Amino acid sequence: MDSDVDALGALASALRARGLTVTNANGAFEAVEQAFKRRPDVVLAARAVDEDSALADAFAAVPDLADTPILFLVDAAEGELGPDDVLRGDVDHIVSRITEASPRGSKPTVLQETRGDLEQVPLVDLLQLFAMNRRSGVLGITTPSGAGELRLSAGEVIDAVYRRLEGEKALYRLLGERDGQFAFSPGEPTSVRRIMAPTSRLLMEALRQVDEVQRRRRELAPAGEAFLVTEPSSDELDLSPLQAHEPLGGGRAVGDAPGAGEAAPPTSVPDITAALLSASATTGATRGSMPPPPTLRAAAEPAAGKVEVTRYPTTAPPPASVGEPTERAAVAEKITALLQMPHNLDELLDEIGAPDLLILEVLMELVAAGQVRRISLADLTTPFAPPEHFPVLRSLVTRLARPGFAPPPHVVIAASARRMTTLSHAVRRIADAVVPAEPPPRAPLPRPLGVIRLGDGVELALTGLPTDESFAPTWPLALHGAAAVVRLGDAGKDALGAHCEALELLLLDAEAMMGPLDLASPGQITLIVRAALEAAAGV
Repeated sequence: MDSDVDALGALASALRARGLTVTNANGAFEAVEQAFKRRPDVVLAARAVDEDSALADAFAAVPDLADTPILFLVDAAEGELGPDDVLRGDVDHIVSRITEASPRGSKPTVLQETRGDLEQVPLVDLLQLFAMNRRSGVLGITTPSGAGELRLSAGEVIDAVYRRLEGEKALYRLLGERDGQFAFSPGEPTSVRRIMAPTSRLLMEALRQVDEVQRRRRELAPAGEAFLVTEPSSDELDLSPLQAHEPLGGGRAVGDAPGAGEAAPPTSVPDITAALLSASATTGATRGSMPPPPTLRAAAEPAAGKVEVTRYPTTAPPPASVGEPTERAAVAEKITALLQMPHNLDELLDEIGAPDLLILEVLMELVAAGQVRRISLADLTTPFAPPEHFPVLRSLVTRLARPGFAPPPHVVIAASARRMTTLSHAVRRIADAVVPAEPPPRAPLPRPLGVIRLGDGVELALTGLPTDESFAPTWPLALHGAAAVVRLGDAGKDALGAHCEALELLLLDAEAMMGPLDLASPGQITLIVRAALEAAAGV
């Protein structure tokens, strides 16, 4: 008992770590009430709390508690210790005095904490030992990835937590850890039981799943790759989740994604300069637009002018081993929803509450079917341009400032509402971009994508324009004062062209400039924007 709540909590935690059962009280009345219910061996109280022997008198007034020893916490600066005083900061001294003062001191009841290393005692062996001895308590586990707890009652695991995970998923994840330390504190846990299955059955299942999970992780992401839904070839095509009744990864028709063991050749973005010249020769300049630029200095270097997209060979997964068809379909839907922006395996497994093995199996099927693709770590973020190009880019942006419009100049990127989500996440992964903190509007309205900082106080704003024609009256909000408008695919079709013609804006077709786009690649977005800058500046 102590008026200093923080000091009381710290001392209680230290005593629990020594294997003692501790109950806190906020005053003399509550201390007597708790002691009457729990019958403690010893009462600890701050000396300042026992003014005029109020605490001692309160215990003496209850016959069943009159003989309960009371020890008083004092600071070292308070002088010599009395017969009932203990040093507040010396936990070992406190434990020793508790053992001496306890009526059962001759038969010590203080259960010592068990500590060890998971490399020497694997968690499976430890739980089997606790089960054989029907031990109850809390097993704390610290790993390089985070901390967790297993709560046991009579040898059975009744609950588990690990980082943000709970229940069986947390237990399986902890059973897969090989590096870390553990500490077992005896005592009956007070947590709600969330694990109902017998521990013996869970351990047998874990032995099967843990190795399989590690194997599949190595197959899916050997270099720690992230994953993203595959961008459909047209705006009308919708990404459907994994069908419950139709396994993926089997035979494929002509034109489907590469099957098991097939490596599709790497594809690269064509040279922008040649693409622009080709576009101008075949399609001509849009009415009310400037002609495409004859040269693109920013894309002159091969490293900046091409973006390599590597396709990994995919191994078709073995037949499904976990999860009912409806459960697998639900997991597939959650995966495709999350992978509208890149996630690595750890993030994906933590975000979905299903068993890790089930998530990995479904992910392998989605990859095999071409609905989800890998992204190498090098493609997750990219600078807007090589450092040596920034002076030229600053000069271009400065020339695009329009009288009557507040800086910074902005480039509009028009895309379908469905593709706008992917575009927004790609802009977030441009290293020089500052993106808005607030979430985008739910309706397909113009929205800021981010601001590219080019140094020396020069900035370029990127604005997204979802081309849902029912919201066409809102388009001028984004188009007025734009340096250029870049259209992805056939977004907006004739309506967008009419708006740009009326406002005398440069309208560029991204795919005519670049060829087929990987919209999720921040590197390709930077190339599109830099090409638009040069076109708008007439370079």
